[in-house]
Amino acid sequence: MAARTHALSSLTVLTFAGRIAQTQKKVLFAPYSRLSGHPLRCKVWNGEPRALRQQEEHAPHSLATVMMECSSLQIACDMGLLAKETDSHNQTVCSTPSASIDYAMAWDRFRFDVPPGWADFWDVARHPGRRSLRRDPRTTLEIALLADGIPADALYRVLSSHDGLNRAFMKLDQIRPYIAWWSTPEEAGQILLSGGALMGLVPTGEILGAQSDSGDKFGIRWQQRLLVQYGWGVPRHAAHNHACLALTSWLEQPAQKQAFANAWPSLPSMQDIAAAGGALSPLPPATVVNDSFWSQNLSTIAERFHRWAARP
Repeated sequence: MAARTHALSSLTVLTFAGRIAQTQKKVLFAPYSRLSGHPLRCKVWNGEPRALRQQEEHAPHSLATVMMECSSLQIACDMGLLAKETDSHNQTVCSTPSASIDYAMAWDRFRFDVPPGWADFWDVARHPGRRSLRRDPRTTLEIALLADGIPADALYRVLSSHDGLNRAFMKLDQIRPYIAWWSTPEEAGQILLSGGALMGLVPTGEILGAQSDSGDKFGIRWQQRLLVQYGWGVPRHAAHNHACLALTSWLEQPAQKQAFANAWPSLPSMQDIAAAGGALSPLPPATVVNDSFWSQNLSTIAERFHRWAARP
């Protein structure tokens, strides 16, 4: 196997820094290298289609597969940046969901006597301090509407209307000076772990996977959490590279999806269960971020969002 490893060229994988990459290296990338003989080089990025376009323009054939949020995968597919295939419904796609990651509010346990909700997140008078949110309309606008009392099952019906979108932005206006922005899952965890915010939205695994002393410092609001889906895409220039196609096909197999799910921290602690007083038994379902809505509307809404976030 050692001779075979040296004989085969390495494959470069783009994924997200932090505990996502750490988990994938252990349960996905290392096993694949042993099975195939292909060494895998892991590089991290922000998952944006424009970053993939720049990569494909300046260094084509350099990437084997890329991890992206599923709405971003669809956008990149529509831009012609990814290899396409026909699914079981005879539809042209560039990927299928391979990982589901919970995003929830985490807070400093030493600053709250009672676990806060999204309404408390907006109450800067009672709970002064910074709040961390994603510098992206996805998840951020959903949270604004949840804080404004919109039921989870009505989020996208409200966001689809002009008045509903305005409502979400007006709600965000109330805390804009207090927001600490993040752009990647790793940054979301770092802001909270470093004390850069009192509470914030974070992929739960970035907190649960931290060292035990840091993990015990933070509580997580498992109610009203959001579920973000990710998948793997093959860059267009690698569409006829059998090694790249084989890697992505392997990563999308049910066994690999389950391996990541088993290794990624995503369950409440006994302390969270006790503090919830029975509200987490059984664990309430997460609200799935609507990839169809965002793949169709992200470009327009993001333009407004970034103008709004850049205002002094």
